[in-house]
Amino acid sequence: MKKTIALTLLFSLLACSSASALGISVDPAGASPDGIYSLWLDGMNEEIDSIDFSYVVDGAELLNPDSGLNGFVPRGPGEPFTFVNALLAAPSAAPGGQGWSLVGNEATTAGIRIAGGPLGAKIDTSAPLFLANVMLPVGAIGTVRASFVNGGNTVGMNAFPFPFPEPSCLVLLSLGLISLAGIRR
Repeated sequence: MKKTIALTLLFSLLACSSASALGISVDPAGASPDGIYSLWLDGMNEEIDSIDFSYVVDGAELLNPDSGLNGFVPRGPGEPFTFVNALLAAPSAAPGGQGWSLVGNEATTAGIRIAGGPLGAKIDTSAPLFLANVMLPVGAIGTVRASFVNGGNTVGMNAFPFPFPEPSCLVLLSLGLISLAGIRR
């Protein structure tokens, strides 16, 4: 019984997104009514010089995967899916422009990948940094993966299913699993 409860609690904790110094977060407001999620880099003032970020959708297709520009301006948070976003733009050319060099960038209906950073400089992680928008069909789930590098060394990694259940759903799931374990006992 104790092992079952311990495993249930461990599963619940692993399913929740944990707070870490480096991570990828979703716009706190959640998805727009159109199923658009904004993904952000949360660095918490950590020193990194590059990031390898990807989102791969499972068993579905991203909607509108190649609409990165709106009137020659990179789309901002909450707009249809962004690949050519402000990370590539020069700071003087677009709001939020970072002037990054991207070495591994892909945008397909199966997913996106952004790999790179500013040449010879550090990524400013003092505030959340907008990475991309993901426009998903109803019920679609995928996986977010990110590696954070500083001076050639990986200093952090994230991987989690997305969109993930709300914390209240995880609590209900945990209570249900504990109840099943108690009934079985």
